[in-house]
Amino acid sequence: MTTKKRGLSTRSVQGNKRPQPGPAVEPIVQTSTFIFKDQHEMVNAVQGTSGKHVYTRWSNPTTRNAEEKISSLEGTDDTLLLASGMAAISSTVYGFLKKGNRLLSCDSIYGGTLHLFKEVLPNQGIEVDFHPLDGFADAVENSYGSYDMCYFETPTNPVLGIVDIRRVASAAKATNTVSVIDNTFATPINQRPHELGVDVVIHSATKYLGGHSDVIAGCVSGCDEHIKKVRSAARLLGGTIDPFASFLLDRGIKTLAARMVWHNFNAIFLADKLSQDSRISRIHYPGLPTHPNHSIARRQMSGYGGMIAIDLDANLNMTKDFVDSLEIFLNAVSLGGVESLASIPALTTHYGFSKEELEKTGISESTVRLSVGIEDPEDLLQDIRQALDLSIR
Repeated sequence: MTTKKRGLSTRSVQGNKRPQPGPAVEPIVQTSTFIFKDQHEMVNAVQGTSGKHVYTRWSNPTTRNAEEKISSLEGTDDTLLLASGMAAISSTVYGFLKKGNRLLSCDSIYGGTLHLFKEVLPNQGIEVDFHPLDGFADAVENSYGSYDMCYFETPTNPVLGIVDIRRVASAAKATNTVSVIDNTFATPINQRPHELGVDVVIHSATKYLGGHSDVIAGCVSGCDEHIKKVRSAARLLGGTIDPFASFLLDRGIKTLAARMVWHNFNAIFLADKLSQDSRISRIHYPGLPTHPNHSIARRQMSGYGGMIAIDLDANLNMTKDFVDSLEIFLNAVSLGGVESLASIPALTTHYGFSKEELEKTGISESTVRLSVGIEDPEDLLQDIRQALDLSIR
């Protein structure tokens, strides 16, 4: 068999496995526990010397299959699948940090992560400092090893800010800081942070990896040593993914590369067309040359993803009317599925934050986040235009 490195589409479908006789689709091992012939065999499994599964909270064959496929896409030694993106984030944090440790986070991150970092971690004695998106790499470089972890997203949720991944990873290594990135918006098809030096890569696998809005999952990828720490914490925290969810996720990943072609195409098509509409005051999309960090995005991404944020020339009520007037874009939270979705971050992902906090991360009451699906691009454009006609006059 050839040893040539497989392409991303091949890895999405088959991973790096050598095909074996048997079922073409990985079976669902829907069990909580596993049987052993004797105590000797069980003890070896519990101690991790045999590689056999003991209990699905620890590991499961269906889940393991999906983990190996994600590792092949991200270019990492290992991956841990969990019950949600937030389970992946919290397990990673508690796998590495303890009371007295310090975390440096970009201030432009998903609202759930922001709540965890602001409200939960300080109560556990973990100090969290936030730094604006611009200059985040400088902040890591100038930290002089005073942080135990740095955490960031790129592109950021929801306004698609861009961070120089290689600079952050290099600075973190120089200061003995564990670097962690949420790569959900980009996907491993468009961006592979571990290859750029990042230690740990997180996804809300609910989104593009699953791709069909029918599964909740999260994953953490990195070297063996790092994932061992996260796995140890996750076993105790209990954010276990169900084998059937792992099956659905693996099925979704098989079409990931193919889907991302359309997500990328449709998003840049819409971003270009909408940038010419006077009723939209700003388009947030790293694929546009007008994006402030387009040059960085072009250097570290092979595609710009299916997420767009737009700022309407409107107040909150008009913005609500716009979203309510959409017909093809569904009025729903989440993202990354084959269907297009629209939401207002100030009322959903970042609900409860003050106007000043929202402004710091580039969010206003007129910001709309569009998860661009794989429908016909002209239909999506017409849908946005008719909603603008009805809501902004």
